[in-house]
Amino acid sequence: MSGVGRRPRVVVVGDLAVDVLVAPSVPPVAGADVPARITLSGGGAGANTAVWLADRGVDVTLVARVGDDAAGRAAVDELEAAGVRAAVTIDTVAPTATVVVLVGDSGERTMLSDRGAAARLAPADLPALDADHLHLSGYVLADLGSRPAGVAALGAARAAGASTSVDPQATGALSPALLRRLGPIDLLLPAAAELAALTGTADPHSAAVWLDVAGAVVVTDGVAGAVWVDRTGTWSAASPAVDAVDPTGAGDAFDAGLLAAWLAGAGPQEALAAGCAAGADAVSRRGARPARRRP
Repeated sequence: MSGVGRRPRVVVVGDLAVDVLVAPSVPPVAGADVPARITLSGGGAGANTAVWLADRGVDVTLVARVGDDAAGRAAVDELEAAGVRAAVTIDTVAPTATVVVLVGDSGERTMLSDRGAAARLAPADLPALDADHLHLSGYVLADLGSRPAGVAALGAARAAGASTSVDPQATGALSPALLRRLGPIDLLLPAAAELAALTGTADPHSAAVWLDVAGAVVVTDGVAGAVWVDRTGTWSAASPAVDAVDPTGAGDAFDAGLLAAWLAGAGPQEALAAGCAAGADAVSRRGARPARRRP
């Protein structure tokens, strides 16, 4: 925790993508023409967290890679309009990452992802680190092409004395062997299913086995809330009750709410509450980003 007396400076390393949100009017059937509500919006787990951090008053930079195409240029413009500094490399070979999100009637989602240029993020794309904290999206680590950039980013952060956090992002994206190679890190932020892939159980108390790698492990479990585990104790917070519209980006928002509070000096209980509030805010609206900034 930085405890700085100014706005914390955070660098997020992750994907900047275009989300295609598809809400079918009826369950899709093979071979049928199904009417649907289709919306294009900014996406990418790293970018989503960066935008939510900016929304929470954090000075934030996103390090990412996009294609040399209209989608990439629009994604960068949208990012900067949201108050995020873009340290983005333009890839002349691969297109900007695209994620198709199928949203069901009960809010469940299925994601079809093409990381495109994001999978080609390289150590050379990383700017000199001038920040209090580095947040790394697990999608960078999951892909062999971009993994060296993620490992290099964590190493640079430790060398600069910055705190660090890692969100595995997807079940199996971060193996136990890889996690041990990454440490030490300050915060590990898995969802319950991701914790189960690391420990064999979704029980938050199992996170204690990773406290030799992470200073604290924060486990999220949707509407059940979140649990913070470190060597001094365990804390939990419930998610606020809201009408769920779209769960896309809820975990990314949680990360931002938690980090913004923790970097400002909050303890575990207050940081958990801030994360759960941001996650609830995210599920109450369509898309993965907060409401647009007013001019």
